Amino acid sequence: MRMDYPQLFRSLREAKSLTLEQLASAAAVHRNTVVNIEGGRPVKFKTIALLMQKMGYAPSSPEMKSMALLWLEKVSGIPFSRAEPGSTAKKTIETYRTPARQSAHRLCDAVIEESLSPAQIDVLLFAARHPEVMSI
Repeated sequence: MRMDYPQLFRSLREAKSLTLEQLASAAAVHRNTVVNIEGGRPVKFKTIALLMQKMGYAPSSPEMKSMALLWLEKVSGIPFSRAEPGSTAKKTIETYRTPARQSAHRLCDAVIEESLSPAQIDVLLFAARHPEVMSI
């Protein structure tokens, strides 16, 4: 079974024999912050790093690096800890770029087809930047 950041965090906390309450108190955060991390709820890495340091893990420690990698995988959806993350990252990025690229090509084709003047293109750009104008 592959470990994720909430499981790693909990195992590291338990390895230090700390309760949820003890760790929260040491870091001056609410107990629910620790519960949220271990439950896999969205938490800023800055918060996780603070708690890790309060547990005694240095910023450059292997534990901190593993935690950062697993957290980044979770929030990005890119499996950095597996083989060939580059191709997965490229595919993920491409899924966002493709619709934008297609829209840009359609817009360019429409501008050419309609033989729009620079002034007309400026008006379209203004309208695109201020959609509230279109409702008038």
